[in-house]
Formats: sequence, C-alpha cells, structure tokens
Amino acid sequence: MSEVLVQQLQKYAEEAKGKVTTPRKGEMFIEVDQTHFRTFTTHLVNDLHVLLMSTITGLDLGQTLGIIYNFEFENLKIQVKTTLPKNQPTTQSIVDIVPGAILYEMEIHDMFGIMFTGNPWINLKLLLPDNWPSDLPPPLLKISKPAEIRKRLQLEAEHK
Repeated sequence: MSEVLVQQLQKYAEEAKGKVTTPRKGEMFIEVDQTHFRTFTTHLVNDLHVLLMSTITGLDLGQTLGIIYNFEFENLKIQVKTTLPKNQPTTQSIVDIVPGAILYEMEIHDMFGIMFTGNPWINLKLLLPDNWPSDLPPPLLKISKPAEIRKRLQLEAEHK
C-alpha cells in the first residue's frame, strides 16, 4: 500500500470534513458528510484512480440510514460511509462517476428505500417483486414486519 495514496486519501477526507480510521492493516474507513460525498468520490476516482468498487452496503441505523461504498485499490480496502436522515432518504447517484454503481444503487433503493437521484434505472425494481405493495416499507428497514410482508405477498403456506 502506497503511503502517498494514504496521505492523499486523508487529505481529501479532511477537505470533505471526514473522519478516517484504520481498523486493520490494509483497510481505511472514511466517514464523509453527505454534502461532501460526491466531491470526495470524484477525487477518489478521478485523481487517485481508485476504480474498483466491489459493492455498496445499506444500513438502518435507527434514526438515520447509512451507505457504505466499498472500494479496492492495490492492497488497500477503502470503505466510505455516509448517512442520510431516515425521513428524507435521498442522495445523489454516483453512476456518472462510477458506472458500476447503477445496480448496487437499485438494490439499496429496493431494500432500504433510498432514492438515488440521477440513476436512470432507479424506478425499476431489481430485487423486489413487481407486486410489492407501495404502502409496505422496504424489507430491510427495522420497522418492516416479515409476517406482514409474507401475508401481503400471499407467501404464507396454507395449513390443512
């Protein structure tokens, strides 16, 4: 892992009002405020040439929703986390910066209800069935009730 890369990541994180931790050798965890996230990601991809995004993870953190973007570069795993208010789960898509994010954003939208503005496919379902009731919360939110989902989607087995 290049010490220059680590220094540049720390510099961009500071500019984005972010917090950097290194939980283990070869890993960086960077928390970035939502308002600076796209700028940070642009630096990451365009300036540092970190091009491999392995996945995006959604989290229900109680009052907020979290998104963790997992990047890899050489022998370094870079996890970039940002949070959104649960009552307004909207953020800018990064598909114009990282084209491979398109399906991951659709997955997070289906499972957590986060709207990624600018993702051209965001209104298509990726994981949820077409008959998903619009008044049911997304299935991975803590307020979701699996029994209610099974009942509403008619997935309950009939008992004889």
